[in-house]
Amino acid sequence: MGKEKLEARQEKTKEKLEEKARKKKEEKEAQAAGEKPKTEKKEKKKVEVKKPKVEEAKGKGVYLPISPKISVEVCRAIKGKEVEKAKRLLKDVIAKKRPIRYYRYNRDTPHKPGKGFGAGRYPVKVSKYILEVLENAIANATYLNLDPEKLYVKIARSERAISKERRGRYANIEIIVAEKKEKEAKKKKVKK
Repeated sequence: MGKEKLEARQEKTKEKLEEKARKKKEEKEAQAAGEKPKTEKKEKKKVEVKKPKVEEAKGKGVYLPISPKISVEVCRAIKGKEVEKAKRLLKDVIAKKRPIRYYRYNRDTPHKPGKGFGAGRYPVKVSKYILEVLENAIANATYLNLDPEKLYVKIARSERAISKERRGRYANIEIIVAEKKEKEAKKKKVKK
């Protein structure tokens, strides 16, 4: 019984090989005669990757070695601002040109110069990490076909990352950027 199945398989494979050889021979003869070869192969169609239509993009930083308390203040400072203004603010903080105002965690914190400016500091390390997360969110937005000139920081959130090392001084940062709608822009112009 096993020999008969084996012989049947061998005959089928032999027939397939002979069929392939015959087709190749016909193609060569057609090419020699100057005709286009008749191929039965299906042409592969280019598949376009359709990106979903979204209105916002997200950037995340997990277990960043920064103080969660200070990162809350920096996130508060950039929330609601246009992306370019937020980037400029963070770069100025890194260069120690503009301070970040501390609203909540400001005990024994000196006041900084500026009109109506209270307690504040220059959190350089926190600003560097938050700038990286912001740039990541902008890159994600451009990948999702959002206009980078119309982007603003919709949500800037900081949370304490649970860790026993360094007495819990790790933070998770989440920044969501979205496009400004034209209706919102018109309303703001009318209010001015």
